[in-house]
Amino acid sequence: MKLRLYGPSIRFRFDSQEVARLSQGETLEALVRMGPAEDQVFRYRVVPVDGHTMPDHSQLKASMDDPRTLTVSASLDALRAWNEGSGLALTVEQAWPGGSLKLALEKDMQRLNPKPDEESVHVYPNPQFGKVHCAHP
Repeated sequence: MKLRLYGPSIRFRFDSQEVARLSQGETLEALVRMGPAEDQVFRYRVVPVDGHTMPDHSQLKASMDDPRTLTVSASLDALRAWNEGSGLALTVEQAWPGGSLKLALEKDMQRLNPKPDEESVHVYPNPQFGKVHCAHP
């Protein structure tokens, strides 16, 4: 599971095995150590939930459970359909007075210009692979 933050957006990327695990109801969690103390961590996780418990029948909802844990609740029905279908992402924009957050769960695709030391096991095939070449290193 990869996490990307940019401005008011959060994107998670998953390989095919991770998407399958989510669709089976398994929570995926990772953490980043921010220092030597036990409480110096940042956790992020995606938790499959019964869609009937989601607010406004949304597929996704982000929340901060505590100052160090980002939790995304995802509808299990949406995760199952995403796993079985060809769609690349589940997306939602959470809005509140004075702000909003764009949230996406994405299937991790094969890079068009893979790095020599980069593992790309279980990523989704990219339909542009071999047809397009990126010039960046």
